[in-house]
Amino acid sequence: MNDHSQRHNTAVTAASRRKGARGELEFIQRHLQPYWPEAGRNLDQFGADKRDCVRVGGVHWQIKRTERLDLWGALAQAEREATGADLPIVAFRRNRSRWFCAIEAEPLVGLLAWRDL
Repeated sequence: MNDHSQRHNTAVTAASRRKGARGELEFIQRHLQPYWPEAGRNLDQFGADKRDCVRVGGVHWQIKRTERLDLWGALAQAEREATGADLPIVAFRRNRSRWFCAIEAEPLVGLLAWRDL
């Protein structure tokens, strides 16, 4: 790899990280803070705690802001990195799209049934 290619890959990686950080902040502010006012970005995602969002009791959020999401890989990452009884959820969107969440069916159906009680 020549010097120009290395600089280009580094710039793309840095731009991708910035886009991801903006996506995390956007999702947290728009969708989580109305219910968990103390929710915030995990600024130490390289430590033992890999979740993207902190102070959202019982949920392990993986937040993806990308045009081409490997959904199965993101789900596996969320499940692998969730600790204890935390529910792994992947929130994702691409440009000019709404936010969506992927969650295992069993807990989702349980949450929906709980609404009818």
